[in-house]
Amino acid sequence: MLYDCGCGCDHDDCDENEEGCNCGCEDEAIITMVDAETGEEYQLALVDDFEFNNKSYCVLVTMDDEEPELVITKVVELEDGEEGLMSLDEEEADAIYAEYDRLCEEAEIEDEDDADEEE
Repeated sequence: MLYDCGCGCDHDDCDENEEGCNCGCEDEAIITMVDAETGEEYQLALVDDFEFNNKSYCVLVTMDDEEPELVITKVVELEDGEEGLMSLDEEEADAIYAEYDRLCEEAEIEDEDDADEEE
């Protein structure tokens, strides 16, 4: 029997017989972003971050859609000195997504190498 463990993730992987939540979302930060043009709010899970060309980026996954979508945002300094997230412009998006793909492939190869060493 599945139930809502209260983590707010809306995943169906929460087992009543388990202590807590086993959907993996406990390691995710939930972020609400607001579209500056429409005012529409979006819920996203922060799942990763990385540096590229001396800039920081956050990898988010949409939570409101039936098909989760990967979204990469740039970390920027806001007027009040705090950090915030900003959408990528078209010019930089291709390079940033390509770099993240490269990092994921590199991590996958390292995982395979670690698994081979354990055998």
